[in-house]
Amino acid sequence: MSTLSLLDENWIPVVHFDGHLSKIQPSQLVDETISDLAYLRPDFQGAAYQFLIGLLQTTLSPEDNSEWRKYWNNGFSSQQLTEAFEQVRIAMQFGATKPSFMQDFAKLEGKKIPITNLLIDAPGENALKKNTDHFVKRGFVKVMCPHCAAITLFTLQTNAPSGGQGHRVSLRGGGPITTLIMPELNKPTPLWKKLWLNVIPLDDEERPQQFDASVFPWLAATKTSEKPKNLSLFPEQANYCQAFWGMPRRIELDFHQTEQGQCDICGEFSTQLITQYQTKNYGIQYQHWLHPLTPYRTNKKTGEQLAIKGQPGGLVYRDWLGMVSANDDMHSARVVTTHLDRNFKDKQHYHLWCFGYDFDNMKARCWYEHTFPVYPDLADPNSDLKEIIAQALALSKDSLPILRKAMTAINKHSTSTNNQSISIDIAFWKETELPFYQLVKQLITSKDNPSGRQPLLADFAKTLLHYIIQVYDKAAFGDPDQSFNYSKDKKPNQVVCKEISGRENLINKFNKLKNRKLKISK
Repeated sequence: MSTLSLLDENWIPVVHFDGHLSKIQPSQLVDETISDLAYLRPDFQGAAYQFLIGLLQTTLSPEDNSEWRKYWNNGFSSQQLTEAFEQVRIAMQFGATKPSFMQDFAKLEGKKIPITNLLIDAPGENALKKNTDHFVKRGFVKVMCPHCAAITLFTLQTNAPSGGQGHRVSLRGGGPITTLIMPELNKPTPLWKKLWLNVIPLDDEERPQQFDASVFPWLAATKTSEKPKNLSLFPEQANYCQAFWGMPRRIELDFHQTEQGQCDICGEFSTQLITQYQTKNYGIQYQHWLHPLTPYRTNKKTGEQLAIKGQPGGLVYRDWLGMVSANDDMHSARVVTTHLDRNFKDKQHYHLWCFGYDFDNMKARCWYEHTFPVYPDLADPNSDLKEIIAQALALSKDSLPILRKAMTAINKHSTSTNNQSISIDIAFWKETELPFYQLVKQLITSKDNPSGRQPLLADFAKTLLHYIIQVYDKAAFGDPDQSFNYSKDKKPNQVVCKEISGRENLINKFNKLKNRKLKISK
């Protein structure tokens, strides 16, 4: 296969405002008729956003918010982008000639691996042996065109989970959550603005002075991490922008034994379909990096910053405050902080697009996407709004164990207690989400009226209590086969007495919690 340039090739699928699809090269982002990227796979869509944001961030980092606003207001010319991207041309070549985008600088030897294994959701060896590949079938992708292979490779390197002995996780760990600032959904916004919203000012130390292996690790021999030294790569040993171009996996695509036909991912015809690759363990082991598009949690014991990962059920409003500000041991991505600090018109009309995989070790369980509201009011250092909202969140978090315990008492003979607990948790956060955000909006509206907050918190507490009682009652008394016969002296039977007692206990525990958390009366 001949080497192609990811700068010159029309390889990125986009959708225009009139609905038609096309493929563009990166410098064509300036086209105001382009609405969005148009990848069929959501993980490719998220990865492509990060690829393009990384390209803009690496080559066009503004010095401050003033320079950022200049581009936001005036846009770019195609010539500006072409000249900026030209600086990284060698890093964007893709093919048999080394260096090659996102692939090891050295020639790798060893077993040829089917190209399907590059896909994060492809079934692993264990699933194939046990015949448990129910959702993503084996052999569903046997060939990839170069365009799909490039984004597949980037997606894997960006999200890489643990892959067995010495197969390193991504720079943010396996399955990081990415958070991007997005414009309001009903306002037509060209793609380039959606990308530029997520580019942040960098200082002289962070901005690349040269575009070498300190930024793009595939431009030189891999800094490997074999035993016994287990060497790691720390942020001070490379440029800040390598956060966008992390390469934990040593991979070399086979560009020599190609086929022609239709790509199994995009369906387009290609004369250079890639069928296999080689890999080697002990690639780059990243330690202590902070990615500007990801929120982090502080490990209270070690002080280490840990990227927020995907989890069963996805993100919920329990995570929201730490996604858009700092809350407890969690803090938002740098891009969110930067957005809130920008002084530009209508910055409140934006939301947070959050996405990522939920992994169980090497197994991809699910891909999640969420949108969270972003309120600039939370960034006001003179406001205690965040502390008030944190009270409501604490009430929600601590209400859930009360409900869970009450439900366990009802179903103590169930063999699937753990699964039941997970389903209760997921339902609780989803079904109390709307009233929580209504409370947030009301608190913002009444932020200049402190006396109006307590009634709002009290109303939210009533909503939570109503919800948990409703869930309990349905489980305790909603079974049509349950006997509710009364004896002649009209006393309920023993089972009903127990459930009624459990209900009263649930209410009492919640009220004690409410009074302690919110310091409000019944």
